[in-house]
Amino acid sequence: MSLRCGVVVRSVRPRVFGKYLCSSVRAVSSLPDEKKGFLQNGPDLQDFVSGDLADKSTWDEYKGNLKRHKGERNPKILVECLTPDFRGDLKAIEKVTLSGLDVYAHNIETVPELQRKVRDPRANFDQSLRVLKHAKEVRPDVISKTSIMLGLGEVDEQVYATMKALREADVDCLTLGQYMQPTKRHLKVEEYITPEKFKYWEKVGNELGFHYTASGPLVRSSYKAGEFFLKNLVAKRKTKAL
Repeated sequence: MSLRCGVVVRSVRPRVFGKYLCSSVRAVSSLPDEKKGFLQNGPDLQDFVSGDLADKSTWDEYKGNLKRHKGERNPKILVECLTPDFRGDLKAIEKVTLSGLDVYAHNIETVPELQRKVRDPRANFDQSLRVLKHAKEVRPDVISKTSIMLGLGEVDEQVYATMKALREADVDCLTLGQYMQPTKRHLKVEEYITPEKFKYWEKVGNELGFHYTASGPLVRSSYKAGEFFLKNLVAKRKTKAL
């Protein structure tokens, strides 16, 4: 069983991966009553999503409930949080990292050379890399995870250099998937990557030392097939810590 959550704090403006890849995330001043009740009474642990954690009191309540559900209901729950870059706010990164999660996920989306084309101008590769690196510095045992979308015009040398930089930043898990154009208003697909090429990048990821690399046309950051591996990795790290 896994618990995934998206996190937004007030200090961060709604952030979009450009007007191209995602719709914007809406930040609100407080958590609605129905969501508070949802947290207090126990969420559906497969589908729980939290995107409106805007103030400190609500964040503390969320963190407390998260730990309670893990400790009292099912200690085997795998908690993965997919976060924004918090505009480089290291304290925000630390809050999430120390909240009781198992997997800290933040997607870089594309290679450095295409960041301005693909993502919001406020986002950049170096800042995203700092997010992932700082999460590991705060909690060396946390599993860090990121995702790259292919087919946006990148070349092989750029993909390899990006993967190498991620591994040097101690990123544990990487997913690579095919970019698909959601609407005509979004960026066009520059190339449909072959299954063979995706298999090649999976091999490269394993050779670079990622603990887990998922690479395929339909792979996304929430790829379910990696859940079993992540749970085992979390269990091993917890055992080692003891």
